[in-house]
Amino acid sequence: MSIRIRAASHRDYDATRRLVVAAFHDNEPEETAEFLDAMRAEGCIVGEWLSEDQSGVIGHIVFSRVWIASHNNDRTAATMLTPLAVRPDRQREGLGTSLMMAAIKELESRGEAIFLVLGHPAYYPRAGFSSEVARGINSPWGDEPAFMARSKFRPSGMLVMPQCIAEAH
Repeated sequence: MSIRIRAASHRDYDATRRLVVAAFHDNEPEETAEFLDAMRAEGCIVGEWLSEDQSGVIGHIVFSRVWIASHNNDRTAATMLTPLAVRPDRQREGLGTSLMMAAIKELESRGEAIFLVLGHPAYYPRAGFSSEVARGINSPWGDEPAFMARSKFRPSGMLVMPQCIAEAH
C-alpha cells in the first residue's frame, strides 16, 4: 500500500477528527477531539499533516504555537506537538514516527527550532525528543519525564501556551 503524507486542509477536518476519536478510544476520545476543535478555533495551529492510503486517513499530527519567555519577558517561538493520532488498525507500523519526522522536517524548513511534547517517554525520543533538553523550561509539568523538547540548544524560561492548550493540560 502506498502511503502519502500531506498538509491537512479544512476539507480534512471531519476525517481527522474521527481519526482522533478512534485513536484515543481508551483515553477520553471526545475530550481530545474537542481539544483539536478548540485549537483550530483559537488559530494557534502552526501546521497539521496527515498520512493516508487507499483506505483514507490513517495518521494525523498537529503542532501549535507556544513560546518560551525569558526572565526579561522576551519570547522565543516554539511549537508543541499535540495530538499525534494513528488509526488503531495501523498502529505499531512506524506510521506515527514517519509522520512526526516529516512534519518536523517541514517545520524546520520554515525556521522552527524548538519542538515540545507532553507524551510517552519511551516513544518520542525516537524523534529526537528528550526530557533532559526540556529541563530548563518552567512548565506545569516540572521535571516529569513526559515533558520533552527537541532542539539543537537547551531552551530556558517560562512556557507560555495559548489558553486552549493550557486549559487542556
